[in-house]
Amino acid sequence: MALGWFTLAHSACNSARHLKEGQYLLKSNSVEFTSNKYLTAKSELTDKLLGAIVQKPNSSFIVDGFKPKLFLYNMRYNKYQNDSNNFQLESRSVEAPVIYDSTTIVQSESYMESYLFHQGYFYAKVKDTTVFNQKRKKASVTYEVNTGINYLISRVYFEEIKDSAVKSFVREAFGETFLRSGKAYSADLVEKERSRITSVLKEKGYYYFSNNNISFVLDTTKKEYKRIEENVLTSATDFISKKEETRPTLDIYINITSEGEDKAFRRCAVNKIYVFPDFEDKRDATDSTMIVKKIQKTTFRYHDYYIRSKVIHNHIFVSSDKYYAQSDYDKTITELNQLGVFSTVRAIYIEDSTRDEGGLQWLNFVVMMSRAKKYDYSANLEGSTGTTYTLGSGITLSFRNNNVARGANLFTTTVNGGVESQVDSAGQFHLLTRTASINTSLEFPKFLFPIGKERYSIRNTPRTEVALGANLLERVTFFDLVNLTSRFTYKWRETSTKNWEVSPFFVNDISIKTSDQFQARLDTNEFLRNSYRETFIEGENITWIYSNAAQAKFYDDYSYIRLGIEEAGGLVGGLNKVSPNLTASYSQYVRLDYDLRHYIKQKHSTTALRLSGGIGVPYGISKTSTLPYLKQYFVGGPFSMRGWKIRTLGPGSYVDTTGATSSDNTSAAFIDRTGDIKIEMSGEYRFNIFKLFSGLLQFNGAAFADAGNIWLANKSSSYFDAEFHFKNLYRDFAVDGGLGIRIDISSLFVLRVDAAIPLKVPGDNSIVSESYLKQGWIVQDIDLLYNKWWQKNLVWNIAIGYPF
Repeated sequence: MALGWFTLAHSACNSARHLKEGQYLLKSNSVEFTSNKYLTAKSELTDKLLGAIVQKPNSSFIVDGFKPKLFLYNMRYNKYQNDSNNFQLESRSVEAPVIYDSTTIVQSESYMESYLFHQGYFYAKVKDTTVFNQKRKKASVTYEVNTGINYLISRVYFEEIKDSAVKSFVREAFGETFLRSGKAYSADLVEKERSRITSVLKEKGYYYFSNNNISFVLDTTKKEYKRIEENVLTSATDFISKKEETRPTLDIYINITSEGEDKAFRRCAVNKIYVFPDFEDKRDATDSTMIVKKIQKTTFRYHDYYIRSKVIHNHIFVSSDKYYAQSDYDKTITELNQLGVFSTVRAIYIEDSTRDEGGLQWLNFVVMMSRAKKYDYSANLEGSTGTTYTLGSGITLSFRNNNVARGANLFTTTVNGGVESQVDSAGQFHLLTRTASINTSLEFPKFLFPIGKERYSIRNTPRTEVALGANLLERVTFFDLVNLTSRFTYKWRETSTKNWEVSPFFVNDISIKTSDQFQARLDTNEFLRNSYRETFIEGENITWIYSNAAQAKFYDDYSYIRLGIEEAGGLVGGLNKVSPNLTASYSQYVRLDYDLRHYIKQKHSTTALRLSGGIGVPYGISKTSTLPYLKQYFVGGPFSMRGWKIRTLGPGSYVDTTGATSSDNTSAAFIDRTGDIKIEMSGEYRFNIFKLFSGLLQFNGAAFADAGNIWLANKSSSYFDAEFHFKNLYRDFAVDGGLGIRIDISSLFVLRVDAAIPLKVPGDNSIVSESYLKQGWIVQDIDLLYNKWWQKNLVWNIAIGYPF
């Protein structure tokens, strides 16, 4: 540890050792605001201004001042000086020293003032202060920014629009304007308004209209300050609050013309549609050997009839004999890409000179696609370690056929296997758990029976999924559980941010074989006996998903919400009343689930927050029972409470007093912890570390904390303090924390390694003698220098992808 800090300090102190006399290493840039009045979004503005600086210091790693890329460059200084085309330099895995250049300061100040001007700070001034450290040969530059007060929008006027139809469309949609009276002016706001007006007209058929046909004139000369209505209420308010000096305002004049594009005000409509599902080059349009299919006024030309024309036709939203609309074009491109059959999708409009009627410009719509690979294969690995086991690992293999029966139907088969094992203090190996599963699904790009086509819109991206599966869970020396599943699900998109999944039918047929010793334990434990029983589950569920991540821009926050409700046993219960011998054992319950996430994005980091959980309520014949084992909640593992292994926490503050360990060959060692209720919270601060090979390999870090637990819905004589009570919520909550490394490989997948330790252990006094008396907090007992403490408490989690 000491050697590491010495190396870090040594590298920082010697980073300027190769500089010549009079040269200084640029240590840092900073921005300070000398005026804060009416200054909003200060953090974002600071990032933007720092980005406008021409000369930036060498990149740091975690600690400001520790510059590993510069350190590596200096290690082989002579080599890099004589080889400017070196691969490590070009891939940016090393960095040459950034030598302070005073000529860039004036340029940077100009860029910053220009940016502020476009944000409505018309009289902003920037000046620099540079501090030189003669001993260390380093320079620190501070840019002092006086923004002044940015202007507010007072009124917006339209210059006379010569075309009456264009004028009408623009006025009708003005209620959606971004240029609101009283809002702070910025060039970004004006550009958004320009794009909004263009979008309105393109939706109405004006294909040739563009942003270039709109100009803005700002008028700050008519008045210096915004007028305030003089009335009794205003006067009283001003008198009471001693109203501050009002801010300067401006008027905006919008000019919409057809200058520069004669057809800008000419409305367009679609005549014919041509589709090339396996386009090669322009000769495809006249090649007589191609397969030709026609649906209405749409012509399909194939080299190989590998996908049915009707499937493509159903996902083209541009229609013949209708006005051009940009949204139809965008929807067509999106939906064709989502079919998964094409590697690329391009579309263009071409003028059609053969049709001239209605005073319209007629266009032909041409779609060109390239064929994607029909089959995909993938493999995922997952691993973790913990105090209750030495190694848990799993592998998942997937196969996809993207175009079954030439209908863009997606067939997926997934095979999964995993084990948990342990080596005890005597060096003996114990196999704890084996899992295996195979699941298949077939997804159709439409709704199947009994929903007829006339009852839904293809614009809602309908999907139907039929799935079958078989899953084996073997808890060595305890039980073997087999779960046969089937599911029929409708999926569709309500809007660009809202999606639905409705399964009117799903089945779980659970069979279980227990060992004699485990059965003996079940006979004395009502909760376990109700959980681990053979049962038939038939039900239905509904899931609603909201996500605005696709609409979020660089600095925008975004959210994800998933809400679900599931009912089981209602239909079977009704049929059993008619035919009592229909099924001997079935479950009845209602389950509610939620998953709420919010992401706060900044320039080099993201804060991710999650609240998730659910509650399952047995009813009917299961009223006094509990949820079936496979429908119960659990926590722990790489995607949950990372300070605990999966299914080793809870329920509530229950403490196992048997003293058995997971390697004991007794039923008392059974460690699966499940419940009817779950509440879980997680927070992560994710930050960039460094990139290699021009960003193909991105190393990111994370600091995280998780809190939560599971509970029983009903009191159990076998589990003391395991049922849910609001008054015990704080006591029952478990808390962990840790650090992680995430390696983003070419944006294809993320390899994640998280190390976590428990910070609060509800009702568990096994880690430290007084923990329970201290409400479970064990922070005071952390001993980072004690090797056995690390062995007992540190949990490693290895997985593909982010936890949420």
